[in-house]
Amino acid sequence: MPSTDAQIAALPVRGTWQCYVHKLRTWLTGPDGLPVRPYLMLVVSVQDGRFLSCEPEDGTSNPNVTKSEPSPETVLAFLRRVMTHPRQINESESEEKLAPARPETIKFADTVTAGLHRGDKARWADETRCAYVEGCRAGLAAIGVTDVSFAPVPEALVTKIIREGIEPQMAPEEEEYGTQHLPGLMESVDGFTPAFGASLFAAAASYVRAAPWEKLAARRPIQVQYRLVLREDVAMKLTAFASVVGDAESGSYGLSVHKTIESAIEAYRLEKKQAEANGDDAANEEIANSAMTAGGQTCMFQSVYETPFEDADAKEAHGWEIAPGKPDAKEDEENWPLFCKIAFHAGENGEQDTLELTRPAIIELQCFELSFKAIVDLVHSGELKARGDAEEDAAGPWTVKVKSAAGSMEGEEVDVEVEVSLPAIPREGEGGAGGEFL
Repeated sequence: MPSTDAQIAALPVRGTWQCYVHKLRTWLTGPDGLPVRPYLMLVVSVQDGRFLSCEPEDGTSNPNVTKSEPSPETVLAFLRRVMTHPRQINESESEEKLAPARPETIKFADTVTAGLHRGDKARWADETRCAYVEGCRAGLAAIGVTDVSFAPVPEALVTKIIREGIEPQMAPEEEEYGTQHLPGLMESVDGFTPAFGASLFAAAASYVRAAPWEKLAARRPIQVQYRLVLREDVAMKLTAFASVVGDAESGSYGLSVHKTIESAIEAYRLEKKQAEANGDDAANEEIANSAMTAGGQTCMFQSVYETPFEDADAKEAHGWEIAPGKPDAKEDEENWPLFCKIAFHAGENGEQDTLELTRPAIIELQCFELSFKAIVDLVHSGELKARGDAEEDAAGPWTVKVKSAAGSMEGEEVDVEVEVSLPAIPREGEGGAGGEFL
């Protein structure tokens, strides 16, 4: 088989290849025992639609997949072997063995650049974000392939071939449908922009660093009010009830938001009852089930392994901020915010109870953004603190000026005044003041 540069350069020349390096939405066990997102190197013969790979050198490994981002040198070595030991990996009507050959042209793209400039060919030559174009150019020229450039890949290649075909086959059999498979914020929330994502994730990271659970009792309602301008002639005053969830000691923490003071107080009282249960498993399970019925919205901080893949990819593409764990923390200890709306559905006629998770709307995510920023400001100032429901814990209001990029397609920020207070907690049996939330 040909192996030297001259031998490969002398191979028959057949058409154009598209080489696409894709970060897969699945997990494999890495060298240190922690899960890693693998990468797929996929070569498409443009003229006949064949997906090309190569015969593995060791007879067992998958030469298309690497457990870390492949360097240009790795991709170049893979392409050389596809030329010298080609194998077709999509279905074929015949069993013909492919003969060694090299392409006349190779066009590159990767996960970050896959969708750039589709339909705008004039811009392809100036695109520099795909490192494989320049990284492989000299090595390919040495084997006779001098036409090397960037080109986006067809959307169907990602959605139909990779998302629906390759990735499901790589998922572990025991994998359950969980938060990883929730739709991404960019993909499922109308009006969610990269600029708003940057503001929202930065606010969430500041919240983690401020550690408000050290100042506030778990689930203690915090009233948040602000004026939302929908149009120049339409404005609304919105009220929500946020509360700190969990603490660093338990390793589970976040922020919940309720639309009414009644549901916020219900969640707070259930939290207290669970603490008073003192490890009684049956009592804890009953309380936890009751807490589900309180519903609401939540942002819990998870590792990247519990994060929707689309959010993880958007963070990487747009540089959104994530609060790290301990100084020497690994990736699994970072604080990725997971925003969910929770709906509990009680089973009827013996049916199992179900918990439904969906993504909040843009106006609800803005409430998280403003709540994070206002709470952090008041925690840093030392004004916001309450360890329980005693009357003296009721305090405020305080006014905090913050910025929000929600609703702006261009990324402009607007100033918002947020009024924060700690409402008094009624005694058991007493009513609570209602609140309005759009």
